[in-house]
Amino acid sequence: MNMRKATNIISIVLILLYIVFLVIGWNSFPQELPTHFNASGTADEFGPKSSLFIEPAAMIGLFLLLAVVESFPKIWNILDEVIYDNEENVLRTCFIMFGILKITIILVCAFAGFMCIYSGFPSWPMYLMVGVIILTIVVSAIRIYGSKLE
Repeated sequence: MNMRKATNIISIVLILLYIVFLVIGWNSFPQELPTHFNASGTADEFGPKSSLFIEPAAMIGLFLLLAVVESFPKIWNILDEVIYDNEENVLRTCFIMFGILKITIILVCAFAGFMCIYSGFPSWPMYLMVGVIILTIVVSAIRIYGSKLE
């Protein structure tokens, strides 16, 4: 199984698990939940529990967007010229980046939902996941640029 197919399967399973979690726990969730947190992790806005549908909608939308963009390498705005000698490395790097981004973005959305449902959830994992997203993009850009030099 190639990595692209594996990350798609993992992403879909994570989305489905989160939806199942919402369905199973729906009746036990409070009617009003925090919907926004400040940088220190303190809730500063509240809304109805129906706002929990935002996370799975965001997961599905972002997954589909990344999956569609991933399917058309010719439209990617790659930082460096792709030539025959570096094409395989550039494409592999981009597919790895897309895979990591899909999974991490889904985890960020799920974690946001958990923070809304369970007050007292620490906010540091959110910063860690956002750091993973940024690091993935930076490392991928460096690898793509470096493939020209090989």
